[in-house]
Amino acid sequence: MQLPFLVNKQRPPVARGLDLALLVVLAALIFFLTATTANGLFPGDLGRWLGDSLALGPCLAGQPQSCGVISKFPLGYTLNSWLLIEAARHAIKIPVFLAALNSLVLALPLLLLRFSPSSQDLFKGWGLYMGLWLLTPIPRFYLFTGSLEVQAGVVTGLAIVLTVRALLARDGQGWRTQEPSRSAILFCNGLWFIACLYKDTAVITFALAGLLLLVPDHAWRGLAGQGMGRLHRGGREKAMTAQGRAKNFLLSKHQFGALWLTLPGPIAALLAEVGFNLMRYRSLLPEAYLNEARLTSTPAFFRLQSLFWSVASPNGGLMVFWGLCFAVLGLFGLRRIQRNRCQFIAIKAAILWALISMVGLSLWWNPFGWESWGHRLMVPAMVAIVIATWEVLTSPGPLQALPAQGASLAELPSQAEPSQRKPLPQLALLASYLLVSMLVVVSLPYVSLGYRANGMDVRHHPAPALRHCAKMMGLLNRIPVERHLADVYSSELWRQCALESYRHNPSLAR
Repeated sequence: MQLPFLVNKQRPPVARGLDLALLVVLAALIFFLTATTANGLFPGDLGRWLGDSLALGPCLAGQPQSCGVISKFPLGYTLNSWLLIEAARHAIKIPVFLAALNSLVLALPLLLLRFSPSSQDLFKGWGLYMGLWLLTPIPRFYLFTGSLEVQAGVVTGLAIVLTVRALLARDGQGWRTQEPSRSAILFCNGLWFIACLYKDTAVITFALAGLLLLVPDHAWRGLAGQGMGRLHRGGREKAMTAQGRAKNFLLSKHQFGALWLTLPGPIAALLAEVGFNLMRYRSLLPEAYLNEARLTSTPAFFRLQSLFWSVASPNGGLMVFWGLCFAVLGLFGLRRIQRNRCQFIAIKAAILWALISMVGLSLWWNPFGWESWGHRLMVPAMVAIVIATWEVLTSPGPLQALPAQGASLAELPSQAEPSQRKPLPQLALLASYLLVSMLVVVSLPYVSLGYRANGMDVRHHPAPALRHCAKMMGLLNRIPVERHLADVYSSELWRQCALESYRHNPSLAR
């Protein structure tokens, strides 16, 4: 099966195969060696879902007691459970196998470099990708953990990028006008299917991001220009015009291709998760998570605080944890973006999904995740953004360009057509460099700390040295585990500990 978005016809098949094998082996080796600097396994939730695959068989065979043993985690964790159990049966240590598996998954996006027109571009893209992850504490902590957010992020990032590639693939003469091939449809939907299995709400968040992606850019600009107040004179007519354009956009043949590439996989995953819930809970819904939500409902102001600290927390907020990584992407991309400032729909899709995820997680009782450093629950969305941005910056210029949404296939630019966009103004360019410098200054101490210290020492929840967190830890030790949700995590003490942890600065505490 040849996929149009993975095949580079400029190289012989043997050379392509050797390159692919070399890239995967080298990437997996380097990530694995980096991960082994960690001081042992950071289990996270591993102990809770590791036995799920063992209980699944008896549950399917009609033993209700086995169904009750299966954890609350979705099917993606059960698949990993099966892999780890098989590794243990072959005398492979689970921490070693888990780190190798996560490293291999993190290396998979390097296969996207098959579009590189030269060996120089190939290895430049490979080096940039490796550097991006070494500039976050991910190899240090998240490859040796039972939390599978890195896997979820990589699969989602690949799904986004390859869906866009399948829609924008060329036939050699210009933008192709036929529908995506069957192989592309199957491959993209397979990725979307797997991506949806890592989180129960994934189908919902993907659908919301897809709907927002369909809104044309001129409609967003019109909404921003008019604000949230009353429409000025003539504004209603403009809004109706925007609605008409949006209708034309939604009905374009190009977007029907996107439906074939993205709908069947999530629908199949939704049905699989519903069936899984029926086995575990005799309900269509994930009752364990819903029960947690009922017991741990948080006040509106705490949710706003969680949303703010998700970005700005010195104890692993997005700016701290990902700042250096995005600074490097910014430095690499500033000059290229000046030459070709076309719209990048893969990046836009990943960012929309990240924003939806961040808002949704701020409503949760434990938005940062538990035994982790950094905003663990946002790792999948941020990994997807990094992969999409890196792919855009390392792919050939003509392939990555997409005109303003709402255009038909006939309006897509030809391969030889130069960009009509003006270069960045000097003031905007200076502001961009200042932003990059700020990200470097803010993030560098935390990345350095992530490689010097044990990840369990710098994790952000809980922080026992803090007053409220010390009280909370004492309470957790005194009461049974089954009462933790109702008696501790729904209390004001937990929220006070969470706010202390948000404000805690581990780089100054050491």
